[in-house]
Amino acid sequence: MDNVLTNRAETVSTEAYLAGMRAIVQPVGLVTAACGGERDGVTAVTVCSATMEPPTLLVSIKQDSAVAQIITRCEAFGVSFLADTQARMARRFSDGGAEGEMLFAEGKWLIAATGAPLLDGAVSAFDCRLVDVVTCGGHSLFLGRVVSMISNEGEGLLYGDGYFRRLASKD
Repeated sequence: MDNVLTNRAETVSTEAYLAGMRAIVQPVGLVTAACGGERDGVTAVTVCSATMEPPTLLVSIKQDSAVAQIITRCEAFGVSFLADTQARMARRFSDGGAEGEMLFAEGKWLIAATGAPLLDGAVSAFDCRLVDVVTCGGHSLFLGRVVSMISNEGEGLLYGDGYFRRLASKD
């Protein structure tokens, strides 16, 4: 039993958790939503497949963000997984410089069946209808049923250790 970890604390420290998460390389997605003429979005790395049957994505977004409010109100969202050539868009949606409608001033945007904006040229883009929301800490975990999607050629943009990255060549 030498390999058993013991920690009597209720949880690890925020610093330890962040250090551990920074070591994990993740795909980069833009989570977007539109409702009543209002659009917003955010760069997110906490996006994953929740279930295959039925096809469902899980995204985690700060509960008090504008995009979370729009998703809750209109019960739909889009996820555009960025190509490795789209790091500029990832920064645009994450640095806080632009917000709301101004985020969409760059790039070509497609309007999905739910009304969610999807970035043209993304490696894959998913149009989701909201099926459930779970609150955890200061975040909302949105579960969205995939109602349509687009898939393109190319390599996905990755994020790890605080940097956007490209996948090494296939050998």
